[in-house]
Amino acid sequence: MVRGYRAEPGHSVETDDLLLAKRAADALHKHYPGHLWAVNVNSEGGIMIIKNYRLSFSYGMVLHLKNVYQDPTLKTVIRQAGEFLERANLKRGKYNGDQAEHIDGVAKQHQPRNGIIF
Repeated sequence: MVRGYRAEPGHSVETDDLLLAKRAADALHKHYPGHLWAVNVNSEGGIMIIKNYRLSFSYGMVLHLKNVYQDPTLKTVIRQAGEFLERANLKRGKYNGDQAEHIDGVAKQHQPRNGIIF
C-alpha cells in the first residue's frame, strides 16, 4: 500500500506522485539547467503539470499521465518543457538570463511584464 500525504481537503498526494515529480524535475534540471522548474503530479486527475517559474507562476504545460507512464526515459516531459521555452521565444538549454517578452498561447492581458507572468 502506498502512503498518502494530505494536500488539501478531500485530496491526497501519493508517494508515487512525489517520486515521479522528483524524477521529472531532476530530468528537467539536467536538460535545461538554471531554469526554475516546478513539477506537480496529480494521479487522481491523471495529469502532470510542468511550470517554469522564470516564465510564469500561472502558466505551464499539462501532460496526461498515461503518456508519461509509457515513457520511462521521460523524453515526453523534456520535450514539452522545451516547447514551453520555445513558446516564450527562449532557446532550449541552459538559462542564459534572457527574459520572456511574449509567450505563444497566453492571452494578451496575461503576457509577461518585466519578464514574468504572475
